[in-house]
Amino acid sequence: MNVRRLPNGWVTCELNNSSKTADQQNLILSPGTQYHQLAEVERCTVDQCIYKDALPDDWYRVGSKLFKLFHDRKTWGQARQFCQSIGGDLLSINQEDENKFAFQLLNQIKPNIAGTLFNGARYKEESFRSAKALYLDGLFAYATTPAVNFLSISFTLVSWVKLEDPVRSPSTIYGYWKNPNLFRFTAFLGDKLQFEFQNHDAQGGLLNKIDIRGGNPNKEIWFHAAAVWDKSMNKAYLYLNGTEVRTSNGPSGFDPTEFKYTFYDIGLKRDANDTMKGYLRNLMIVRSALTGEEILRMKDLNNEAFAGAWIGLNDLRTEGDYHWPDGSQVTYEKWHPNEPNNAYEYQNCVQMRISDGTWDDASCGKRLPFLCEKKH
Repeated sequence: MNVRRLPNGWVTCELNNSSKTADQQNLILSPGTQYHQLAEVERCTVDQCIYKDALPDDWYRVGSKLFKLFHDRKTWGQARQFCQSIGGDLLSINQEDENKFAFQLLNQIKPNIAGTLFNGARYKEESFRSAKALYLDGLFAYATTPAVNFLSISFTLVSWVKLEDPVRSPSTIYGYWKNPNLFRFTAFLGDKLQFEFQNHDAQGGLLNKIDIRGGNPNKEIWFHAAAVWDKSMNKAYLYLNGTEVRTSNGPSGFDPTEFKYTFYDIGLKRDANDTMKGYLRNLMIVRSALTGEEILRMKDLNNEAFAGAWIGLNDLRTEGDYHWPDGSQVTYEKWHPNEPNNAYEYQNCVQMRISDGTWDDASCGKRLPFLCEKKH
């Protein structure tokens, strides 16, 4: 039951989802009223009742624990050492509510999101660590991704880019450029990186905009591009190869709203059908404003594509015998189907999958974001 006291002194009560879907036989008539209540109610301790609270510096209280997602990419051992250095450890998960909350934090990260390829867009191997990248031919090729809600909050966009001659201007990395709401992150516009928002009214008149340009991207060479919108500071930033090349304040009171689109474009400026020529790799959306140091670390060539974040579970001591970092046994499990599988016989650490919150054993040497916990 959710109870709220209104400014006029009235109290409103709302059935939460667990009550709405309860079996009728579990509800009894409240004496002297027309209302029903749950037949059995048990009091719980703080540990049992998952009390959630947002704390400073992106920490969250969940029951008796403090959770935080760190976007830096580290090996499992490095991640654990870092968590310990701030008075905690890698996250242990002992019940479904904790796992659900950790999964919600992972929604801040949307890695390598490529949905549908059009007009010859394809993945092909390039000399970038002998890995495949999305290739766009500069004629009509582009891709789309399902829309991700991030424009109304602080966020970071990052991607590796390699532009081919003749370079197309503009060479859009990611965005949707069509009235009334326009947004794009561009690898090349008049020899500059560019990041731009525009909002228009119903008549097409410009309400407000941000247009920030900087740096001189190379041609025929891979470079790392990042755009940051910090809503709390009302500032936009551009980074080229880990170095800040431009910053700008937003208009007074600027508050971008979520666009009502179902997809975003990769490599396309939609209003004019302008497409880029070259490669894109490791395109990511992070639902927070990363610092320059965090972006520099993401530029590390060891930061391969990833699909999860480290938690504390591991079987480093004995193969197949999983424990949490404090040595405690597993009392709750959320394995992905057919996991753990110890592929190649060296997967001894566990990641939480960004796609669905399930667990997957992985090589401890992978560099991933990670979840720390501290006791409250």
